[in-house]
Amino acid sequence: MTETISMTFSSDDLKAFKETTGMSFVACMKLLMDNVKYGGKPGLDPFWSEENQKHLDKSIREFEDGKVVEFSAEEWEKFVNAQEIH
Repeated sequence: MTETISMTFSSDDLKAFKETTGMSFVACMKLLMDNVKYGGKPGLDPFWSEENQKHLDKSIREFEDGKVVEFSAEEWEKFVNAQEIH
């Protein structure tokens, strides 16, 4: 089941919100809803698991060390499609 919520804010209010929080109102609402979904405990969200945080730390280190592979969107699509075949 999904629900639609409609809210209206002035562009100045949205700008001030983003400057204050560092994120858009929509991103904050999604974060809030995820916290509600996981019982108000962000630690239950798999993104925050110790295993995932270690993986993210490793990825960040690799990126900072220049261990980056660049793909065009077309190359990435071919790569993903090839992985699905195997």
